[in-house]
Amino acid sequence: MLDREALIKAKQEECEKKIELLHTKFPRLREIEEELGRLSLERIKVGILSKDANRAKEIDKEAALLFKEKEFILKANGIPLTIYEPQWNCPKCQDKGYLNPGELCSCYQQERIEHLFKQSGITGNMRSKSFDNFDTSYYDDPVAMEDKVRRCRNFVHNLVQGKKQNNLLFTGAIGRGKTHLSLAIANEALKKGCTVIYYRIEDLLDAIRQYKYENDQGLIGAKQQLSFLKEADLLIIDDLGVESLTSFAENQIQMIIEDRNNLDKPWIINSNLDVEELQRTYGQRITDRIIEKSYIFSFEAATSIRVILRRKNTTKKNEA
Repeated sequence: MLDREALIKAKQEECEKKIELLHTKFPRLREIEEELGRLSLERIKVGILSKDANRAKEIDKEAALLFKEKEFILKANGIPLTIYEPQWNCPKCQDKGYLNPGELCSCYQQERIEHLFKQSGITGNMRSKSFDNFDTSYYDDPVAMEDKVRRCRNFVHNLVQGKKQNNLLFTGAIGRGKTHLSLAIANEALKKGCTVIYYRIEDLLDAIRQYKYENDQGLIGAKQQLSFLKEADLLIIDDLGVESLTSFAENQIQMIIEDRNNLDKPWIINSNLDVEELQRTYGQRITDRIIEKSYIFSFEAATSIRVILRRKNTTKKNEA
């Protein structure tokens, strides 16, 4: 996130340098600014101490004439009147991040969203996955799939509202859209200010292993990322079942699921394995932890959607 105080200070210093160059080129502008400063102080003293109405009017007239002269010099030389103002990234809030106390500016909200995306692990074309470009026509039962999409939209709504809800277990063969739909949920949640962490299972286990057993410098980021495994509003674990299954992997998967279940923090797991295969792979204990608070969505399509899309793209290229 931006250091707002540092940004404002830098913008003000940049403006001061710009004005100094301007006054060096046009000395009369410096004289006008100094005279306006003197008149401003006198106007305050007159208003507070002597309350001399006639002198106050004289000061206002003098200042008005100086402003007109200043404006004339600037316009005659093609210089914008805003030269004396810092060039804020966001003119609405002057880079403060808020419009009024307690009222955040849209620039800060956008900055926070970008920050959330950056720390989520969702990058590149992953950010393009949405509910709108999730095509249910590829599935054996498009109507049933549309209902699952509707429930996923509702999942996001409940997440944003902070309501307790069941987790989501997406099962199905490779290339059936599990990752797409989970990323659609993540992207929508991130846009609405939720914290999301996305990990492929192998990358997740590597990150945990590195933090637990390696003592190298530069692991502060990993430590912070791992803390989000418990704290994030939503955790997404992709490709469960492709990892090398060791006692370490089993223990970590169980701990993550149990911790989030106990905290009522929702998660999404994508797996090529169905429930029976999960039981054979991980045993009853871990599988029970996965399914005890989950809606299980099966992604049933005769052919890999990725294969279908590749064929379509190849056909288009050949036709072109």
